[in-house]
Amino acid sequence: MKRSLQTGLVIWTAFLVYGTAMAEFKCFYANLHAHTGYSDGESTPDTAFAHARDIALIDIQALTDHNNYTDYSISSNEYQNTRLTADTFSVPGRFLALAGQEVGRWSSTGFGHINIYDAPELLSYDYGDLLGTYQIIDKLGHPAMFNHPVPGSNDCPNFSDLRYYPDFVQAMDLLEMVNGDYIYENEYLKALNNGWQVGASANQDNHDRNWGNRINDDGRIPLTGIWADTLTKGSILEALQARRTFAWLSHPAAGRVEVSLRSDDRWQGDHYITSSSRLSFQVRARADSVAFNRIYLFTDGKISDSLVLDDRDTVWSLTREMPSGKHYFFVKTIQADTGLAWTSPLFIDVMPYDAKAKVITWPTPVVESCQIVYPPENGATNVRAVIYDVAGNKIWENNSTNPSAALNWNSRDLKGNLVPNGLYIIKIEQSGPAQTSISTGKTAVSR
Repeated sequence: MKRSLQTGLVIWTAFLVYGTAMAEFKCFYANLHAHTGYSDGESTPDTAFAHARDIALIDIQALTDHNNYTDYSISSNEYQNTRLTADTFSVPGRFLALAGQEVGRWSSTGFGHINIYDAPELLSYDYGDLLGTYQIIDKLGHPAMFNHPVPGSNDCPNFSDLRYYPDFVQAMDLLEMVNGDYIYENEYLKALNNGWQVGASANQDNHDRNWGNRINDDGRIPLTGIWADTLTKGSILEALQARRTFAWLSHPAAGRVEVSLRSDDRWQGDHYITSSSRLSFQVRARADSVAFNRIYLFTDGKISDSLVLDDRDTVWSLTREMPSGKHYFFVKTIQADTGLAWTSPLFIDVMPYDAKAKVITWPTPVVESCQIVYPPENGATNVRAVIYDVAGNKIWENNSTNPSAALNWNSRDLKGNLVPNGLYIIKIEQSGPAQTSISTGKTAVSR
């Protein structure tokens, strides 16, 4: 399971929560996509990190030179030097330097470009094998981002037109809403509507000596806002995987902005299941000098609510009644000087609560993949999930030493084959030092 830093918690009360409930975070500003002369940029990592820290005055700079088996691809030794230089420049609480790599190839036989952060080695992969690359990222357990998702064409299939693969939902964490001069809001919506749970980022894709302060043709500058508890590598990597980010496009002289979306104690990027159809949201928008003119709430890909204002610091509270099903929500802000920001979504599944049901799947019926929902037992150290057909034949089993982690079933049997439509029995066995408890339930598969 890739999301090693943000495990899905199974809690059977009024709601199921995926993610960690955090009280407050600080906002840090990052440029997560940039190059040096190690691939197709200029100069060396030390120069780039120093520029971002001392001239651009940002908090986080990632260097993501190309790893694509071309004549401008970074070598293994160069990548290790980038990692060493990043460690040297990083000072907790002051500046974070990150080493990354941009895999993939922009060609008719490639799949596009993906950034992977803080991997211990330069990855070996097939630039034409998208699913194989997702699998490598998923097993690696490090943050990854879809880069400049230009709509698919004969030049490049653009990640199979951002096709969603449930088996790799945790492989990808972010998508570039902004890359340099280009805005990819339509592609962001497409990825989310397809099923990807990705957060928003905005980056400069530097190829010149302007790391962190590249100004677009229209005078605006892109950066990614990251909500984290501290400016340390571990905290920032956790925040990226938790999708606690916003994409920001603003004029350099306008200072900083902070935009957040919360639902109770859940932050943008979180995924949780609730039994309540009434959802409450709180939007916070703060700017140093330029007022916000309008704030939009997007619900399932469309603008559902808006706020007209003329304020540099506002809190907008609202509620929405939602039908049962899977939903996502994010915020877009517009400033008086055309500054823009987009938050990562909150992913919320509205599920009617049935107190009689001990074990269920969400969703039901199962079409392709699902989460197994069950009441956790205090003190349990192991969990065993078994699915049987109505004849009593075991078709699937999962054993875990982490009972608080979410259980996912891809509607396949032990041999990897899709199971036929029909009714299935689920048994959950939780064991600990003192006792073992068994819960049972049922689900249906219908494609």
